[in-house]
Amino acid sequence: MSLSLQNVYQKQQPEFSSASAKRLSAEQAARKMFVQKKIVAPEHIAFIMDGNRRFAKKKGQAPSWGHRMGTQTMEKILHWAYLSHVKCVTVYAFSTENFKRDQEEVNNIFELLEKTIRRLSEDEKVQSKNIKIRMIGDTSPLPEKIQKSFSELEEKTKNNNKMYLNVAIAYGGRQDIAQAFLKLAQEKTPLDNNFGVEISDAEISKYLFPFSDETVPDVDLLIRTGGENRTSNFLPWQANGNASTVVFHQKYWPEFNLKDLLWTLRRYQKITSRRENAEAKRKALVCEFLSKRAES
Repeated sequence: MSLSLQNVYQKQQPEFSSASAKRLSAEQAARKMFVQKKIVAPEHIAFIMDGNRRFAKKKGQAPSWGHRMGTQTMEKILHWAYLSHVKCVTVYAFSTENFKRDQEEVNNIFELLEKTIRRLSEDEKVQSKNIKIRMIGDTSPLPEKIQKSFSELEEKTKNNNKMYLNVAIAYGGRQDIAQAFLKLAQEKTPLDNNFGVEISDAEISKYLFPFSDETVPDVDLLIRTGGENRTSNFLPWQANGNASTVVFHQKYWPEFNLKDLLWTLRRYQKITSRRENAEAKRKALVCEFLSKRAES
């Protein structure tokens, strides 16, 4: 899994390669749907960008080619997330399990990632669009140049607040929760009579990556491509522990397009509406029961 944002913040012009005319008309139609409130975008979307290698194999190409194609998909998706006023996007760029892959492939991913980070740091549109970029994960196993580059990028965008982009690198959800409780245990002493009583969900969240009062918010919609119906240890506290909508796509990540995104947002809207209606009916039944009980 990999990430690139080269054209994410560019204006809506025919810079998106050979299919620019068709792409532009599709974007115009989709923009109209958002403006007319036919689609209400969730505040936080998380992506498991799966299928780059299998897409490359399908096309008879090397894995590195598949990752590059995946970066192009991410450019388009993040472009649309920004235009549709999604407040937060989290992408699974590199998991702790990915370290087990062929070393050449891992090196290629790191090289692509480092170039992307450097380009973002130099892109004035990141600042003009007021986008804050953060890394979540254990940075210690990463090459030093990636750690340094991302630290500089985080520092450069730390005061931005229109949109948040969380990039999960060397991330594992269970490890994240384990280290959060370890830090809590280290800071709470056995002499504290309130230990175990004062700990709230919000307090635990502060000890999760990226270790900040400005925590990763609950996920509204989790999208996974590549045909696997599992969440792969991704944001278990923020997504699986929350009433998140999870949508799995059979397409490989480089094949995921605007039409797929719009379909998913429509599906999310319908599921959310059904959930809200069911909750409203449940509350009405409870109120009716309590009212009758009070009268008897």
